Amino acid sequence: MTAKHRAIHSRASAKQISDLLQLVFVAEFLCPSRCLWLVSPWISDIPVIDNRANGFLCFEPRWARSQVRLSQVLGRLIELGSTVHVATRPVPHNDAFLDRLRRHAEAEDLPLHLHVSEELHEKGILGDGFYLSGSMNFTFSGISLNEEAVQYSTDPAFVAENRVLHSHRWGGEGR
Repeated sequence: MTAKHRAIHSRASAKQISDLLQLVFVAEFLCPSRCLWLVSPWISDIPVIDNRANGFLCFEPRWARSQVRLSQVLGRLIELGSTVHVATRPVPHNDAFLDRLRRHAEAEDLPLHLHVSEELHEKGILGDGFYLSGSMNFTFSGISLNEEAVQYSTDPAFVAENRVLHSHRWGGEGR
């Protein structure tokens, strides 16, 4: 029997969260979600795939020998047909990430769904078959420095329930 929920408690000396994010996004390239929600009050254009050894070159040749950033990954998922929703707060910290993501979407004439809320506190990333949620913002400190508690779930009922909630709040496929 496989576990459907996994609790992860990070420390500054551990790489569990960054490793998990890399696995999540590599899996997304293999089988892109129809709709993906990234929800975080604070977002930075953090590296989420370590391709310095060219282990993931097959996903995008332009990413040779580099740390692949969140905006690049989300942009590529949009290119692959995923509807991507990003919900965040209207704070200057998020501007560089949002600008890069917007520029990519505009250059490729791709749809991008951005949602801004002053009161947003929820954090997570939700796809067709998983939900990663918890205390972590999608920032360098969130994945590398802060002590965070996150839960990774592949439980179909839990994922489906959250997909319905996210779709009602921020929109779903093609909206």
